[in-house]
Amino acid sequence: MKASKFLIILSLFLFAKPVQAQLFGKIKDKLENKAAEIVEEKLNGKKEDNKEGKTQSKSKITLEEVYDFKPGDSTIFASNFNSIPSGAMPLDWKTTSTGEVVSINEIGGKWLKMGERTTYKLNKNIYYPTNFTLEFDILVAADKVNDLSSLYFGFTKDNSIRGWISNENIWAGKLEYMNNNDINISSRANDLYQSSSFDLETYANQVMHVAIEVNQNRVKIYLDKTKIADTELFNNEKAKHFYISSPLRQNHGARVLFSNFVVKTYK
Repeated sequence: MKASKFLIILSLFLFAKPVQAQLFGKIKDKLENKAAEIVEEKLNGKKEDNKEGKTQSKSKITLEEVYDFKPGDSTIFASNFNSIPSGAMPLDWKTTSTGEVVSINEIGGKWLKMGERTTYKLNKNIYYPTNFTLEFDILVAADKVNDLSSLYFGFTKDNSIRGWISNENIWAGKLEYMNNNDINISSRANDLYQSSSFDLETYANQVMHVAIEVNQNRVKIYLDKTKIADTELFNNEKAKHFYISSPLRQNHGARVLFSNFVVKTYK
């Protein structure tokens, strides 16, 4: 009887040992897994923090907008058409076709309404010094600017007015209204062609101010305080005659007007 009890207790002890070991093993595995999860969560938390920090550091930065145009302080020539009767062509200007001065009540002042495919130059030669500035305003009267093709302005070698002038000259600026936001600057004298973007679409029935600063061969060009060129365009070409040419196409009653032309130098 005692022997049988001993055998039963011994068997239970021997059987319980592996069960206990197995139980401890499971508990150990669970603890290790839990510890691993905690460590992973901590690491992932740090990664997320780093990601958020990087995202914040990549937010859009604000750049300083610099308008470094310096107008001359001594006027060489100015033309704003205020003294010209409405309907007349200004005597200071000559053209390949026609043009007429008009008043615009909504904006004020008098403007030269340019004919279709027409070039305008000054009727007399102006001496341009080595350093000078030139400014003028352009107004597109239209439902939308892409009713027009391209407008050109720049400098030619001579002051003849034989035909409509585009960009085959010393240099030219080109506003491609039909594409809404394409402009380019080209220089035959310096074998240069630069294309860029500028929002022309917003200039339907809104004045655009053009400013040009010349320092010997180097030319800066601004459209409403946005610099679109800062490069050498003249390449020692001495003869300088300003011109402006209206678009070949002006659909649906669209018109281009021009005013407030002024040339200045520095004392």
